[in-house]
Amino acid sequence: MDAHITSPHKGAKGLLNRFLAGHLETILAIPGSKMYRRFVRATHRVAATQAGVLQDILDYAGDTVFGREFGFKQIKNWEDFRQRVPVGDFEDHRPYVDRHVAGEEGVLFPGKPLMFNRSSGTTMKPKLIPVTPYNYQRTIKDRGKLWLYGLSRNFPGIYKGKSFSVVSPSVEGHTPGGTPYGSLSGVVREGIPEFMKLTHAMPYSTTLIEDYDAKVYTMLRFGVAADVTVIFTGNPATVLNLVTKADAWKEDLIRDIRDGTLNKKLPVDASIRSEVEQLLVADPDRASMLDRLASSNDTLRPADYWPNLGLIHTWKNGNTRLVIPKLGPWFAETTPILDFGYIASEIMATDLMDPDTDGSILQIQNAFYEFTAFEQDDAPDRDYLLTHQLEKGKRYYIYVTTFSGLYRYDMNDVIEVIGHFNEAPIIRFLFKGKGITSLQGEKLSEEQFIEAVRRASDATQTQHDFFIGYADAKISGYKLYIELLEDYAADHVARFERAVDEALSLVNIEYEAKLKSQRLKPIEVIHLGKDFFPRYRALRLKEGTHDGQIKWLHLSGTAATRDRIERLEREIC
Repeated sequence: MDAHITSPHKGAKGLLNRFLAGHLETILAIPGSKMYRRFVRATHRVAATQAGVLQDILDYAGDTVFGREFGFKQIKNWEDFRQRVPVGDFEDHRPYVDRHVAGEEGVLFPGKPLMFNRSSGTTMKPKLIPVTPYNYQRTIKDRGKLWLYGLSRNFPGIYKGKSFSVVSPSVEGHTPGGTPYGSLSGVVREGIPEFMKLTHAMPYSTTLIEDYDAKVYTMLRFGVAADVTVIFTGNPATVLNLVTKADAWKEDLIRDIRDGTLNKKLPVDASIRSEVEQLLVADPDRASMLDRLASSNDTLRPADYWPNLGLIHTWKNGNTRLVIPKLGPWFAETTPILDFGYIASEIMATDLMDPDTDGSILQIQNAFYEFTAFEQDDAPDRDYLLTHQLEKGKRYYIYVTTFSGLYRYDMNDVIEVIGHFNEAPIIRFLFKGKGITSLQGEKLSEEQFIEAVRRASDATQTQHDFFIGYADAKISGYKLYIELLEDYAADHVARFERAVDEALSLVNIEYEAKLKSQRLKPIEVIHLGKDFFPRYRALRLKEGTHDGQIKWLHLSGTAATRDRIERLEREIC
């Protein structure tokens, strides 16, 4: 997993790799079609397939600390499993995960994890989601073959040029037990065959550049110079930022493409720069074409410099759906945008997409799933359903049991069933559940938000009382509505805003990443008067809430919160 660039395009081996890279669609069809037929057969018998997966997980983890504690070896069916094992979130799993983090083996699963997929948690500590060697071999390593094959069935020709694929570093550090943690997307990217690395527009090393603008520029230096035919990235805000930056930096990019260079002013680590520059070539013809495009148009658009682009594969649901229309002016009207599927740090729950519905087919072979009806919310007597019991048009909370040690794990996600592929549900992610907001995948919890405001208040000596944070999807940023107890000058409020962002970045690593990459706007502090809470209370009473039942979240992204705040804002205007 070290930063390393091979040279798979020299000599006889390089010739073979280039040949294979040029026939990727045909090559993927060999294992992909076999995996596809196997999956189709499973979708005709969803109940039996899921029962088999559950039994495999119980057998695999039966002789572990968790397995012995909950009697996995005595469990015969799902009813037994449901009775013995409670539903839990990451904080319920954390004590067991922490033992693996420290180096202990056989706690949640046999042996030690291959790596930890790092993500933000609901407390001050980030989540380290274990990935077991067995799970990697069984469900992750070959996933790309089925996924990419499925895309080529619906979008033939997308592999004729280069792919612009954005991933995160595979290794960001190591646990006390010596296990690496980072991004699973980076691990998968590094593990692909050498010939497939030739199909990527930029090398993996670009991912390791620490300065964000330098990283983006280097990616664009490779991407704008190439014939990109497919874009892969989970977040459409990333796509929007990339194409906007390409236009803003067009003069420097065109110069570097003409000269075969990488801007010397960029703060890029010397070793990474050396590796990257070995792969750059001067392309005066491409530069001249780009120069003509830039001169004849107000904006340098990918619709012009990537005319063969056949697919943008990115998230379209949840809050990201608000970004999709902003891509329109940059790309050709005929360029399809397909949803990325239901993928999270805990699980890759879908491999095959359904362009007709813009949903994704639940991968029933790789994990065990349970659901509760959205309408039941957190009712203590809510009914748990299995995959084959889901109905089209209904919304559900989803719980997963995996080969990486998550058992009846509450994803706190709401999905909608929008159709069926044979018996398997076609799903669409809608939004996060209670207590968490996620505009760009940051998964910010109320606890984290409260702590960040406290830290910022202490750091800037800002006295305040009642406050509510609102996740504003329209601007892709957070607003802090607060009752300030003194008449602070504008520069003091600005320092407080910066302090809140700094604190949020400390308690939530994903917030820091999204803020640094400009996918999230800096937080905006809005003073709602020294009587904010009395007016809020009066509004809730007017709505019909009983005095003793008035509750609120200090962080929310709901329409109800927005409407209440807007009413209170109008009162002080």
